[in-house]
Amino acid sequence: MIKLRTTWLSIAVLCSSTAMAQNNELNWTMERAIDQLAQQGENFETALADVEIDWVNRDGVADKGNSGRIYFNEDGDVRIHIKAPTERTVLIEGRDVHIYDPATATVHEYDRSASSRLEVFTVLGFSVTGEDLEDGYLVTFIGEDEITNRRVLGLELTPKRDSDREIVSSITLWIDEASWLPVRQIIEHTPSGQSITTTFSGTARNLSLNPDLFKDKWPRGTDKVNH
Repeated sequence: MIKLRTTWLSIAVLCSSTAMAQNNELNWTMERAIDQLAQQGENFETALADVEIDWVNRDGVADKGNSGRIYFNEDGDVRIHIKAPTERTVLIEGRDVHIYDPATATVHEYDRSASSRLEVFTVLGFSVTGEDLEDGYLVTFIGEDEITNRRVLGLELTPKRDSDREIVSSITLWIDEASWLPVRQIIEHTPSGQSITTTFSGTARNLSLNPDLFKDKWPRGTDKVNH
């Protein structure tokens, strides 16, 4: 998959201008990272993972226990099905964001470019293009760490665009060194001082996902509210 390969190569090239962190225990070099990212990213088509989503407010108080499943396709579409504590679905389809609440049989619709929803940034770890990263973010290589018994490499993304910085101050990606897919993503929300941490587990790639997962289809009788 050329698009994702370009993404990871762009990350690696951008990182080459930054110093390697002291906790780089496996002595990663930019050349090795480029090779691994290119090999693992060139055939990306789809991915799914179980997710745990934690919100932390500016006072450090955490809202934990949001769990569900997330789906990605090669076009950059995302579906997040939150199962607990309150069921809801977030669908990012092209330029549109849909928030479906089954309890009220209502789907709220937003224009992606005008939305302040943090979920639209989850795509960065999977299928954003290299051009988007190069144009939109300053990338810093953090180094290695271990999350849920997996060795990971860390990248910090700082938005260049004023419009993005009004929503997000920074995004930290921790990437599994075995699968080269995200293990954890931390998004810092500029207006509220909140952060959203998404931890991915059970990630599977290139399965034959139902295309309807990424379409604006909801149960009969669902009301639509445009924002």
